[in-house]
Amino acid sequence: MNNIIFYFSGTGNSLKAAKDISKELENCEIVSMAKSFEFAKQYDRIGFIYPTYFWGLPKKVIEFIKRTNMINNKNAYFFGIATYGGSAGNAIYQLYELLNKRHRIKLNYGQKLKMFSNYVIMYDMSKNINAVTEKSNKDLIPIIDAIKNKKNNYVNVLTKFFEFINKDFIKNVSKMDKDYNVSDNCNGCAICKKVCPVKNIEIANKKPQFKHSCENCVACIQYCPEKAINYKNITQNRRRYTHPEIDYMELSKFNT
Repeated sequence: MNNIIFYFSGTGNSLKAAKDISKELENCEIVSMAKSFEFAKQYDRIGFIYPTYFWGLPKKVIEFIKRTNMINNKNAYFFGIATYGGSAGNAIYQLYELLNKRHRIKLNYGQKLKMFSNYVIMYDMSKNINAVTEKSNKDLIPIIDAIKNKKNNYVNVLTKFFEFINKDFIKNVSKMDKDYNVSDNCNGCAICKKVCPVKNIEIANKKPQFKHSCENCVACIQYCPEKAINYKNITQNRRRYTHPEIDYMELSKFNT
């Protein structure tokens, strides 16, 4: 049987989870939700893996699910995994609700997966990458088992407060790149352009230019080898993080 996983990823966490699950499923495709997709065949399992942004879904994930026609796959087993650093909020329930209201599709299984917290805009990140990564790898094992065996679970809403915060973030996120700046450390390598999942960056005069369709995934900040891209004047001296098993070339390949 055919299986497919749709993912969205900035620093590689959700892509890593998608890859690990796909290895355990037969004939499993991995497709970025930053792109358009049309179902040309039927699938046995259909999954969505994405980071939690302000206690809910990223804007691009919402747009993808709304516009993608799934009518010929309504009988598939649907699952969702929200990766998160602090709290997953309503990121699973939001997927459940969106699938139901938009497509009359049931989310059979929804789970959250704690991974390394990396929103550098809000805080300096921990040095404890290896320990957190090792634990998330272990936590993923029973989730994979549940998906392989098509287990079902109950998805509940936590609080409407999370929904309010997420909606406000979605409303303003596209133009948050106006507060990004590029220092003279930039060497024009264009890695930022390659890793941007929504093609929000162009290179002009050997420096990145932002086009105001940002998801604020901070991939450009995290993957910049020179720490030349920063948010306002608060991230210059903070640590950087990308998933240790996902380099910029692989992320770029999957996002293309």
